[in-house]
Amino acid sequence: MNRRMIQVIGVMMAALLLLAACAPVAAPPSALQTAPPSEGEDLESLARAEGGVINTYGMPEVWANYGEIFGEFQRRYGIVQQDIDMGSSVVLSRMTEENASKNDIADLKPSFAAKLAEAGLTMDYKVSCWDELPEGQKGISENGSVWQAAYKGTLGWIVNTNIVKEPPRSWKELNNPAFKGLVSYLDPRATGTGVNTVEAVSYAVSGDPYNYKAGSEFLAELHKAGIIASVDPKVDVSKFQRGEVAILINFDYNLLQWKKDLGVPAEVIIPLDGTIASGGGVIAARNAPHPNTAKLFLEFLLCGDGQRLYAKAYVSPINPSVEIPEEVAAEFPPKEQYANVSFIDYARDAEISEDLKATWAALTGASE
Repeated sequence: MNRRMIQVIGVMMAALLLLAACAPVAAPPSALQTAPPSEGEDLESLARAEGGVINTYGMPEVWANYGEIFGEFQRRYGIVQQDIDMGSSVVLSRMTEENASKNDIADLKPSFAAKLAEAGLTMDYKVSCWDELPEGQKGISENGSVWQAAYKGTLGWIVNTNIVKEPPRSWKELNNPAFKGLVSYLDPRATGTGVNTVEAVSYAVSGDPYNYKAGSEFLAELHKAGIIASVDPKVDVSKFQRGEVAILINFDYNLLQWKKDLGVPAEVIIPLDGTIASGGGVIAARNAPHPNTAKLFLEFLLCGDGQRLYAKAYVSPINPSVEIPEEVAAEFPPKEQYANVSFIDYARDAEISEDLKATWAALTGASE
């Protein structure tokens, strides 16, 4: 190698060294700002591309603050809810018949949600906060399908205090001629709340929520005495608002919202002789027409602001990291009214559900 070539190589090496010295030092991996978009951001983009609609079953605006929840979901993502209001039993049968292909999301009792999962009719998608959800309030079937509860509540009643001056404090006190034609509850053949009503009464009169014969016999007594004004296939507050019925049985989150909204002087009561608490299941359909929209909504509902919006409307969040605001908690019945509450075992609930409906119908005369 001649002297000139050596000089050229030397100049080149010096230049490379100079460039290296002037180049910025690479940041450690933890300091890099060029991370790929998060899964949530990807999911949002995919959802926005699906047409701006989410199809729901059993999630009307008057139920569990869904009006505000879906309103905020629309404001944030531009996605509009289209709901068909139906009870849990109807959701179960309809999604089964449709092979879970017509709706995206559904609200139904957790035992029915677990049935859909066992049949492979719910998505296998686990939300990002899955590990935070309490045991017993979620499940994965052998085929990978997932179910979860999104909220919880306690069964009681709301009383129109203009009509009933001395409200009943227990189930047994309902059996009073003074309440003839004033009590209304939901049909267990059409709604999960109706099944829970029979279970709550069963717990109060026998100490066992699943002794549905005891509960059905007690309700049959109320029917024969003319105390029950109606058994409704879906939530209807119009008769209560008009004063046609004065005692309406449902979960505390609905009762407290109705007390606030209906303009009727009222008191919410949790029966002292016992009642049940239960979660509300929310699942995504396996063959949803808008699958990414369904996933995005589950994230919003279970891991994000949806839980806070439940709490805002007296619905107790299932995610333990979300607390009910103090000003809202103050509007609940006194804590001592919640002293005798049994949380429903969803597997037991599923085992007895059909027999409960048949027994209730036969004893109350609803099958006639």
